[in-house]
Amino acid sequence: PFNWDQYLARTRSEAAHWTFFRQTPAPPYNGFKVGMKLEVTDPRIVDTVCVGTVVGVLGSRIRVRFDGTDASNDVWHVVDSNEIHPCGWCEKNGGMLQPPMGFKSDPGNYHKFISKSLADAELAPGRLFKKEPPAPERNFFQKGMKLEATDPKNHALICVASVGDVQGDKIRIDFDGYLGSDYWARFDSRSIFPARWCNFTGHPLQPPGRY
Repeated sequence: PFNWDQYLARTRSEAAHWTFFRQTPAPPYNGFKVGMKLEVTDPRIVDTVCVGTVVGVLGSRIRVRFDGTDASNDVWHVVDSNEIHPCGWCEKNGGMLQPPMGFKSDPGNYHKFISKSLADAELAPGRLFKKEPPAPERNFFQKGMKLEATDPKNHALICVASVGDVQGDKIRIDFDGYLGSDYWARFDSRSIFPARWCNFTGHPLQPPGRY
């Protein structure tokens, strides 16, 4: 298994401190089970909340499928994300559930579809949803610091990475050992994690290329 202490010593680098991240000091408990229903925002459409089903549980993260769509639209969230809510949250807050992008049936029948979908389903209990941690007051990252980051091409993967550059509120994520795989993220992104986060949560970590 990948050993952060050995890797940091070998590369003579330092890990970014956990306070630089929008994550809790102790990773949140994940009590979700596959098949549970919840409400989830569709990141591709502004202010759109849809019904979703938990289709994967990994460490402190869940994989959610928008009901009425296929796997290509799935989203991953840490369980303390403010993008996921118990069923009924949207209506309680004066909103209205909307069909997600990629909905396979007639959007006009979405509410009928949802009623049927929720009829005998197991709804995720409210106690499983946690308050999202606050963002750090500013971008504290420095070039060369090590961290763990989600692969934007495959959100199931979290990989060993470095801060390649810093510009304003953004940092460039470089995956160690993989050339040309870099991407830019905000310093308060929920898709970047302190070193050893995967180890603490029981989530697999992709080691550097040629490790």
